[in-house]
Amino acid sequence: MPSELPLQTGGIAGGAGIWVLVTFGTYLLVLIGIGLYASRLTDSVGDYVIGGRQVGPVVTGFSERASEMSGWLTLGVPGDAYNTGIMAFYNGLGMIPADLFAWAGMAKRLRKYTEVVRAVTLPTFFETRLGDDSGVVKATSAVVLLIFEGGYVGAQIVAAGVLLEVLTGVDPWIGIVVGGVIVVGYTMLGGYFAVAWSDYFQGAIILAAFIALPVLAFGAYGLPFEGVAETGGEAMVSITAGATGWAAVFGIISYAAIGLGIPGNPHVMVRFMGIDRVKNIRLAAVVAQLFMFVAYIGAAFVGLYAFAVFGGGIAGDDVMPRLTLELFPGVIAGIILAAALAAMMSSADSQLLVATSAVVEDVYHGFLDREATEAELVRYSRITTLALGAASVAFAFLARDTPVYTLVLDYAWGGLGAAIGPTLIAALWWKGVTAEGSVASMVVGTTTMVLWTQLSTVLEALGAMPAESSAFLYGLVTVYGLFPAFILSTLTLIAVSLFTTPPEGVDEQFEVFDKPLSTITSGGSSGGTPDYVTDGGTREKTVTEADTVRAHVRASGYWEEDDERND
Repeated sequence: MPSELPLQTGGIAGGAGIWVLVTFGTYLLVLIGIGLYASRLTDSVGDYVIGGRQVGPVVTGFSERASEMSGWLTLGVPGDAYNTGIMAFYNGLGMIPADLFAWAGMAKRLRKYTEVVRAVTLPTFFETRLGDDSGVVKATSAVVLLIFEGGYVGAQIVAAGVLLEVLTGVDPWIGIVVGGVIVVGYTMLGGYFAVAWSDYFQGAIILAAFIALPVLAFGAYGLPFEGVAETGGEAMVSITAGATGWAAVFGIISYAAIGLGIPGNPHVMVRFMGIDRVKNIRLAAVVAQLFMFVAYIGAAFVGLYAFAVFGGGIAGDDVMPRLTLELFPGVIAGIILAAALAAMMSSADSQLLVATSAVVEDVYHGFLDREATEAELVRYSRITTLALGAASVAFAFLARDTPVYTLVLDYAWGGLGAAIGPTLIAALWWKGVTAEGSVASMVVGTTTMVLWTQLSTVLEALGAMPAESSAFLYGLVTVYGLFPAFILSTLTLIAVSLFTTPPEGVDEQFEVFDKPLSTITSGGSSGGTPDYVTDGGTREKTVTEADTVRAHVRASGYWEEDDERND
């Protein structure tokens, strides 16, 4: 499978570079148009953060996957397959079942409960569900989201800079600034509506790209496995990358543990909160699962074909653009490579929105100004989006030499998964979870993830790193940090909760999860609107002032108008 595309240190697009830039420019204009249109529909902070719970199932399904798949899928997974061989298919080993569990076991419960308590963010949901009047749960979870989601945005912008550098030879900071300005621009304008609709548009391009690339490569070269084995050795086509014993076990665990991040990543969870009807969750789940299965298989094949065609010697993040330019003429390559940029932006915009909500809704509205109007909150959200976007661009510039795969998995996805995931699962399924247990779990999860990622470096500096011949110890130290961090975070949550007191009325709150919304919120025999129904935790003492809350809900007429559509 010889390649006619020469290796070079500058931009690899060559004559196709102008088409890449033209296509990308057109694509960016479409995104800005979406942002401008969506800005007309954003009247409240609920519209800005979760689209007023009016986004349909197909858009939600595409958006949920596009927001997660990011530059890690388009550049990282092909690069992983290029470097490790068929073991890269394990990237879907944990993700596919974990995402299926999230749709099947968490989506309906989270959607129902957050509407009843009018929470538009996870920190507000935690505060209400755990009966925490101190604000510690809300503040801790908001800080965790702000740190890791902010870093996540920076990782996506780094990916955009890498891709533009690879394609055109420009300095990475130019790609970082251009990508950052566009993402911040349309997110600031249109909020969740702009993010969801652009994700739908971007997701369609991503899906088409990862179907077209392997199919075209198969037509040109046949299956890649024989060529990969000839060039890279049998280990490249081994399901354990040639590893045996504990090395193979910990290698597979590391791939499977990636799925543990799903429940803790709020830019994925807000899709469940923003879908228009509870009954549409099943259709959205089917769309998301089909999207994910095809995209992961396609991305791994892209890396394998790149190795078979080019051989070794290419940076992992470069293999997808190079194979695209090898197989497609300039115009089509421009569209396909716009898909790679689309993936980065579809993640960056969602994470930017979650970080904004943590600042404005959870911190400012929750602690500093509980009487702020919806118009003020929308205005502050846009300002915060701009400020956080600028900070993320600065972070991306500083971290531009760090591989995208590492930035995403170790410093964003893993941190959120370990800190937030156990609390969210427990809040939806375990009556015994407490505010104290949740806070302790978040602290342990965050700390463990950060320290474990640095563990190998520290041990090597101290001369205490286990030898590779000590398969168990070496595998344990080098296993993906989310695995031990998630376990320790979960054990801490359980232990502390068992020694503290759960909030009152948990049995009644769990009725929300199992009954139609109309039953929970009606004034019928079931007891009417529950006492814990609040206005989203934004006003003092509303959790215990049931009469005031009932009057507020009744006066709004909200439930009478929307009961039917939410069942």
